[in-house]
Amino acid sequence: MEHNSDYPEYPEYKHHSKHSAGNETRRHNEEMAEELAVPAPRSGGRVRVLQEDAAEKTTDAARATGWAALVLAILSWIVWPVLLGITAAVVGFIAFRQGSRGLGIWSMTLGLIAAAAYLVLIPFYYAVT
Repeated sequence: MEHNSDYPEYPEYKHHSKHSAGNETRRHNEEMAEELAVPAPRSGGRVRVLQEDAAEKTTDAARATGWAALVLAILSWIVWPVLLGITAAVVGFIAFRQGSRGLGIWSMTLGLIAAAAYLVLIPFYYAVT
């Protein structure tokens, strides 16, 4: 059996000749795999900074979503209570899930009360008049 000294640590290359096509293909595949591999982070510092930045952006997005839902909920008391009330409840739930708990709960509560009040009180109004 012929020993290939170019690849001493890879026993599967020992029986191939130096100029065989299989040997070249394997060597190129290994080189490509090494170049495409994602390197592991060497220190946790950079990863921690990226995680903190992502958490801050998520918090800002949740806050903005919560305020938008609260605006929809307040508008639902003035105009289009069913449409804006249900929309405020859905957007408030999204804000709640994203981390803006207080704004989300207020938006869901105000939006659902506006929609329910319209659906319950308007038929009574028309029944009385």
